[in-house]
Amino acid sequence: MKNNHKKEIINFMIFILGVFIVSATFNIFCVPNNYVTGGLSGISIVFKSLFNIEVSSTLLIGNIFLITVGILVLGVKETTPSIIGSCFYTAAVHLTQNLNAIIDIHFNSTFLIVITMGILFGIGYALVYLAGYSTGGSDIIGIIFQKKFKMPLGQSLLIINIIILALGTVIFGFEMLVIAIISKFIETKVIDSFLIGRSDSKVMFISSEKLKDINKYIIDEMKSGTSELEITSGYKHTKGKILMCVLPTEKYIKLKEKIKKIDPQAFITILDAYEVYGGTNRYKFPLHDLRM
Repeated sequence: MKNNHKKEIINFMIFILGVFIVSATFNIFCVPNNYVTGGLSGISIVFKSLFNIEVSSTLLIGNIFLITVGILVLGVKETTPSIIGSCFYTAAVHLTQNLNAIIDIHFNSTFLIVITMGILFGIGYALVYLAGYSTGGSDIIGIIFQKKFKMPLGQSLLIINIIILALGTVIFGFEMLVIAIISKFIETKVIDSFLIGRSDSKVMFISSEKLKDINKYIIDEMKSGTSELEITSGYKHTKGKILMCVLPTEKYIKLKEKIKKIDPQAFITILDAYEVYGGTNRYKFPLHDLRM
């Protein structure tokens, strides 16, 4: 219980840090430059331009409305995580709204702004997700669509963001849309790197009539271990074997080309491996174990 409580506190602190990074990035880069990147934050920039309403005010009113709808449609329990995220994000945006005047960041290149913005958003959101929270906002609508209309959450959020981006494009122009897309792409890659990790290894599954030759090459030349798996064909229900090996990314192309030379008819499946623990290195096992 004590460890769980400590973990909850650490996660909450990570969440707060992530929220402040996101809100600071939003106020430093998006608000002064009218960059609409989707979500309720994007709507707040549109409202600021059209009606001169402060973004923090739009976020507050918008989140109160969405939280109310969420409670009525989903219930308090389902909406609680979004309530926490919405409240803290709205407060963080308000606290950092004058940060642009204090931290004077100027780039001569729009490209550098987009890269910096995407990286910072990615780091901030990754910390929020790692802590097990969200920033609320339009996520509530996505959850409602998922629960009530059986629409996948990713698809519903995509539709919502497309509508918001389209609105932003009409008001601020096509350049804004390009900036938003590039920024989101970078943000997504950074989040994936945090949550999934960077793939520095490949898993290869090899089906061939010359598995012994391929296995020998992997062990002797690639200095990597292998595993032999028994399989049953789903079509003809015939028994067979496939070879599995894990090796560094920089080596798999060489192995793939060699396999094609050994057996041009070989069937190869290659997957990313984000984490590899343990295993047997070539130098760890005796020569008499270098066999299928």
